[in-house]
Amino acid sequence: MVKKRKYVLACAALAMMVALSACNSSADEPTGETEKVDTEVSSGTGEQATAGTNELPENLPSDFPLPEDATIRLANSGENEGKQSAMVIFSTEQDMKTVSQLYKDYFNAKKLTDAGQTIDDKNIIIQGTDPETQDAWSLIGGTLAGQEGVIELTLTWTES
Repeated sequence: MVKKRKYVLACAALAMMVALSACNSSADEPTGETEKVDTEVSSGTGEQATAGTNELPENLPSDFPLPEDATIRLANSGENEGKQSAMVIFSTEQDMKTVSQLYKDYFNAKKLTDAGQTIDDKNIIIQGTDPETQDAWSLIGGTLAGQEGVIELTLTWTES
């Protein structure tokens, strides 16, 4: 079971890195026009994913911190085999050092096991398992090539 969880976390991290690298392509550079997103999509579990909101999913642990200027671009929650999960994509204009420290402190306080961290001046990857609850966490983010000074992060959380 532990090997399966590690495999799932590794696959999720890889998928998110691929998705983030797609976000950094020059095809996504702004055209000078501001777009407003008012989209709702079904996650297939009866829960809704919403874009353009500043609300975290209800089932995400309430102690998860967001930078003060965070803009939530997508919030999604659901349930699979009786276990809740959530995914949040958000952005901030805080510098990478400040954002990295916020999440290093948060996840260090949780004392994640099976943990991995990769943090530099352009990227942050933190993942692991909460030893008390066995919840799986993954936070991946980086600077957006098309938007100077903006960091986009993707958080996934799965209840054990």
